[in-house]
This record gives sequence, C-alpha cells and structure tokens, in this order.
Amino acid sequence: MKIFPIKKYSITLITECSKAISELKKETLSDGQFVSNWNKQTFIGVINNSDFEIKLSKKLYGGFCVLKGKLEKENGIIEIEINKTLKIILLTLFLFPIFGFLISLIQNGFKNSTELLLPTLMFIIILRFGFIELGFRIISKKGLKELTEIIGIEKIKNVAQHCV
Repeated sequence: MKIFPIKKYSITLITECSKAISELKKETLSDGQFVSNWNKQTFIGVINNSDFEIKLSKKLYGGFCVLKGKLEKENGIIEIEINKTLKIILLTLFLFPIFGFLISLIQNGFKNSTELLLPTLMFIIILRFGFIELGFRIISKKGLKELTEIIGIEKIKNVAQHCV
C-alpha cells in the first residue's frame, strides 16, 4: 500500500510565464517572513523566476499540501504533494500501532495478540484513506483552484497520479 499521494498536472497559461509569476508574487507571502495575519495573502512560499513552491495561507489546513510548479512560456508543470513535515508526523502515526502490536506479540504470544490485529489494521486504513487521502483531495483541489484564478490557467491536464 502506498502511503502519500502525489498529483502532477500539465498546464497551459492564458498569459505568458513572467506575467503569471508576477501575479503569483502579489498574492504570496514570503516563506521567511513571520506575520500574525496570514489570511491577507492567498499563498505562503518561495517564488523564483520560473518556478515556485507554495502552500495555502489558511492556518488550520494550509500547510497540508505543497504546490510545486515550473512555468515556461505559456506552459508549465504543477506537482502537488503532502508537506514533508506532515509526512514524518503521519509516518510515525502509522508506526505506533504496528509497534504496539509487535510488542504485544512478543510479550503475550500470537494467540493472545490476535484481538489487536483488527484494531491495528482499522487504524491504519482509516488514517490512510479517511484522513490522508480525503484531506489531500480536498486541499489540493482548493489550492489548484486558487492557483488557477491567480495565474490564469487555461487548461489543466492530469499527467500522473501516484503515491509515494
């Protein structure tokens, strides 16, 4: 089972790359700044001449997905993935029930530990499909919609959707 989803899109811009990047810079707060009110800007991140790495500026769920993009002339590629810090936290959440089951297996034997097998599997399934997948789908769709409005994306084509 793959744990962390990634979406990759090929896009076509309405305007040229430099104009889209300047519009994105207007709506993006620098990643290095510390500001108490993030909600004035749409994104937080780093923007260079032709590439960017941004996340939504919403406090509760904005850091869940990271949008990485590279623009050239009127075309570009956008990759959406889960934040690296959250990947580490979620991976430790995956490992806790597994380690608990293994410790119970070592201490109590297989016969007495079988009752923990179903709750362990259910926790992993609910975390993966209920929290990670659903959250990723909702937040990545919202981030892509905001990005589309700001930089003027004319056409979006799903290149690949895979998991890491």
